Parts: sequence; structure tokens; C-alpha cells
Amino acid sequence: MNKRRSRIGPVLVSALLVGGGGTALAVEEADENAALPVVLTASRMQQPLLLSPSAVTVIDRDMIARSGARQIADLLRFVPGAIVGYNDGSWPVATLRGLSSTYASGLQVLVDGVSVYSPLWGGMQWNELPLGLNDIERIEVIRGPNAALFGPNAFLGVVNIITREPLTDDGPQLSLAAGGGGIADAAVRYAGGDGPWRYRLAAGQRADNGFDSRPDTERFVYANFRGEYRIDGEQTLQASIRLGNPAKERGDYAVSGFSNQPHTQYGHKADFQLRWSHARSADDELWVQYYHQQGATRDHVTVDLRDTFSLPKMIFRAPLPYLIDIDYQSERDGLELQQTRRWNNDLRSVWGLETIRNTAVSTRIFGTADARSEYLTRAYASTEWQLATGWMLHGATMVERNTLAKSAWSPKIVLTYEAAPGHVFHIGVSRAQRTPSMLEKFSNFYFDIPGVGRRTLSQSSGNAQSESVFSEEVGYAFDIPGYRLSGDMRWFQDRYRGLMAARGGDFVNLDDARLSGADLTLRWRAAEDTLLLLTASHTRALSSDISTAYSASVPANVVGFYWDQALSTRWNVTANYQRVGAMGWTDAGQLGLPMPPIEHLNLRLARRFSMAGAKGELALVVQNALGPYRDYYLGIRGTPQNIADRVAFLQLLIER
Repeated sequence: MNKRRSRIGPVLVSALLVGGGGTALAVEEADENAALPVVLTASRMQQPLLLSPSAVTVIDRDMIARSGARQIADLLRFVPGAIVGYNDGSWPVATLRGLSSTYASGLQVLVDGVSVYSPLWGGMQWNELPLGLNDIERIEVIRGPNAALFGPNAFLGVVNIITREPLTDDGPQLSLAAGGGGIADAAVRYAGGDGPWRYRLAAGQRADNGFDSRPDTERFVYANFRGEYRIDGEQTLQASIRLGNPAKERGDYAVSGFSNQPHTQYGHKADFQLRWSHARSADDELWVQYYHQQGATRDHVTVDLRDTFSLPKMIFRAPLPYLIDIDYQSERDGLELQQTRRWNNDLRSVWGLETIRNTAVSTRIFGTADARSEYLTRAYASTEWQLATGWMLHGATMVERNTLAKSAWSPKIVLTYEAAPGHVFHIGVSRAQRTPSMLEKFSNFYFDIPGVGRRTLSQSSGNAQSESVFSEEVGYAFDIPGYRLSGDMRWFQDRYRGLMAARGGDFVNLDDARLSGADLTLRWRAAEDTLLLLTASHTRALSSDISTAYSASVPANVVGFYWDQALSTRWNVTANYQRVGAMGWTDAGQLGLPMPPIEHLNLRLARRFSMAGAKGELALVVQNALGPYRDYYLGIRGTPQNIADRVAFLQLLIER
């Protein structure tokens, strides 16, 4: 019953745009003549990328549009040290450097500054984010811990997805995709409004057949809206709504009688964000926001107990049906206040308060129908002080009280020095924590089998505490306009304590690890119509590996290359390549053995056109152009491997 899949076929692919975060006034007041982009994530204050107190990678609008990617997680391949794998064809996993399971719970992911990681699992469900690639203006990635400003999941790094604002587009847009692997994407968008009122409305779907070896066909339908109302010259009211409904196959063709036999999983997601801001300037702003997120998953599997217990079917002739339901739902409500202020020419700061309530319900996972809850209250502050010409001191701190773990203090201090125009060094230290997820704190996963009794798979003692990391970093960033060359280098050492692992059905803090290494980004505009990007990272891992093979989850080398070439005013070609060294997820069922290196190459050839008052682009994309490779898999010995095949498809985008 394997799925049928063509390796190379025709196409038409999707892209679309929809609302986003950030402050309009801050964007308007950004230095339009700056050689490097302005970033918002490193200190919660806008600043040129060159002067950032953290190593930051910016994935801009052009790179997103020309990447040849269909999933948001795949865009992180542009980041030095980033690892992107697929647990199945519709389950992307992304992290930085390693030390991660297939939930990658140490990477904080934000949409317009609001955390969207799962309260239940603790990680990011990338395939259920109700955004298309063209909804995104840019992605800012902090390559290292930054819990001082973004909380306990900012353990390995921070990904801030900044969506496009209503003012950036006008009128309708249609995008389509079709091709090999059952790809069938479509999206529509309309942006409009007049006077002080602007809005964007979008809807679409993403669908494909996943891997040949797995039952993982997916169809994800989503819609999103963003409205913005300017009350006056200083006050703005913004509202965003995002909805998504995934339907995807799960399991393993070779399994029957258990919860991972082939079946279909359904779900829905809804996010709402409302923000009022009062901004006199980019350095004098007060805003308050409320956000609500909710999601539910229906996962029912009816098994035959004759297969479960290998009962002789000559004796047990009639099926013995048993329903396994792994349904779950979660909610998050948050209220946040933040104020940015410039005190004088040499000093500016930002401070904020945030309170969050997370709840989750799952009779199967928690062993009770009662809701499990988590309450967080935190205060944070960031200061930038110019000590002397060229010298800047950055300090940040967060104090957090969390009902799932002990109260935490996360400080960070960085000193930057601009040795000459376009050449900036920074040195810093920080401390971060990762709070246990609800699964790690409350799990009581069991089955009551008729005639057999209770079988417990995991039962948490509730003793799991936060993991911690102490990070040291030295960085150098440069911009040489005469050569159209820019980039950054980073040397780091991260010492992790109390890494969590499943042992005897419980979650315990057992392992320590130390990562040290360096990463590099080079961006060269070789000519007006040629852009080259090189990324590389080297990491040395030393881990106690008491209960989990953390050291095997860290690839020694990750190398990436991006080439964007305009062939004429209408034709454009791009190539996006990444090689990840041998590694494996900590829960990948490989008995601590790393998987072979992965080489991933996307090629894209596009032609722009105009007709009947509309403009558009038609592109041919070839993913995995180097041929099939074995992808990561949360499985056990003897289960089929994930084989990522070469796939070709067309993208079509039309707008007026």
C-alpha cells in the first residue's frame, strides 16, 4: 500500500503574503542608506546588523522568495550551524548545532515577537504554522542563547519570523504550485484599505505525498488576517488572526496492532494578537499586547489486538478491536507591556513585563481528563550604553517565576568595539535556562488492555528541573562597501548542565555537555546582478552521555552556499546548497549512532512576465537535485528509512 510518487513532474507553486509584526514607525525611521539591514531581535531595540550585540543571521525577502523552499523550516538552511531534517514528509525539525530531539525544544521561535512553541511538547510544530513563505518579510536568527530577553526556550538560539505589514502590498495576488511528489499548493491574498485603515487577508493550502516509505501525505489549509488602524500620528492599533487545519497521515507501513500503524491525524490551530502602541520615535515607544493561541489534535487509531499480542488467528477468528486515542489540546494566553526610551545621546533602554498562562489537556498523555497548567511571570530589561567613541556596553536580564520549575535569572552582558568604520568586535557572556515541558513534567502515558491490564509507557515523577547553559562568545562583524562584502565570524563555548532525558519512563536531569567552535557568514555582491552567500560552522562536542548520546547529535561541520544570479531583466537563477555532517536526533532510535552526512541542493529558474495589466513570475524548482538521501527518522531498528527523493515542480505567481 505504498504511495505512488513521481520523481520529476510538472508544477505550479504557492506563495502569498499576509500581515506581520514590528512597529511601522520603527521601520519608517530605519536608516535607508545603511549598508546592512536593521535588526530588532538582538536587543529588542532596532540597530544596524553590524552593531548587534549578538551574532544574527537575517534571511531577507529576496532570499525567501528565491530559495526554492516550501516549508518555513527549510529557510533556516541559510543559517550557519542550522540543522533541518524531516521525521516524516510533513514533520520538519530544525535546530542549531545539535543537542536536540525531534521536538527541538531548545530553540525559541517567535512570530512577530510572540512565542509559538508548543506548551505540551515544548518544541516547534513548523508544519502547523498558518503562514505561507511569501507572508514573511524576513527572519532574524540569533545564533546562541538569549534567554535574557526571550525566556527559557531561548536555549540554543532564537528565530523571529517577522511577517509583512499591510502597507507593503496592495490589491490581489494568486500563487499556485504543482508537480512531483503530489505537490498541490495554492494561495490567494488581498490587501487594501484607505486613510488610517489598512488590512491584509490571505488563505491557502499546502499539500504533498511526503516520503514514499511512509504514510505521511499531508494537506494543510490555512487563513490569516492582519489589520492596522492609525489612531493618530503616534498611536497605532494592530490585530492579527491566523487559522490552520492540518490533516496528515501518520505511522509506519510495516506496523500493525500498535498506535503507529497507518492512520490519519486531524487538527486545528488559531492564533490572535492585539497590540496598541504609542511611538513618538523609534527610541521612544510604549506598547501593550494581548495574545491567545489554541490548538487541538485528534489522533485515533483502531488496532486489532490479535496483531498487538501475536494471537493465533486460527483460534481468534474475529477481530479484537481496541481504540487508542492520543488526542490533545493546548492553549496559551499572554499579556505583555514594553517601553523603549532614549535617555540621552549615549544611553537607551527597553524594559518589559509579561505574564503567560499555558494549559494542556490529554487523557492519554497525562492519565487524567483534568487540564494541566503552567503560569509564567517575568520581567526583562536591556540597556545600551556608549562608553566612549566606538565602545558600547550592552546589558540584559530577565527574572522569571515559573510554576513548572524554580525561579530563574538569565543575565547577559556584551561589550562591542568599532575598531574602524565597518569593523566591529564583540565579547559577551550569558546564562540561559530551558524549562521542562508539560510532557516532561506531567506525563502519565498508559494503556488499559482488556484481559491484560495496564501497560505504562512513561510516568513522570514531576522532579524534572530546568536545564541550564553558560555561554561565552567572541564575534567580529564587518562591512566593506568598496568590495560589496560583508559578514561575521563567531567563536563560542557553551557549557550545558542538567540536560534532560527519558529514563525508566521518567524524565530526569542527568547529562552535561560542552560545545565549542566557530561559525562564519560571508555575503558578497559580486556584481549588480550576482549575490553569493557562504555559511560554515565547526563544533566540537564533549558530553557525559550518561543516558542519551548527546555528543552524537552534534555535527562537526555544516557548510552552506547560496548563489543568486540575474541572467537578464526577466530571467533569474538560484542555487541553495547545504551539507550537514554525520549526526542524529537524541531520540532517533539509532542506538547512539550518528547518521551519514546529508547534502541538500535546491535549484530554481524563474522568468518574470507582464500581461493584461498584471505581473507575475513562473519558476521551475528542483529540490534535492543531487538525488535521494536518507533523512532523519524517529523510529526503531527494522523500520523503513526516510528517503528524500529528487522532486521538481513549477511555481506561478500573479498579482495586480
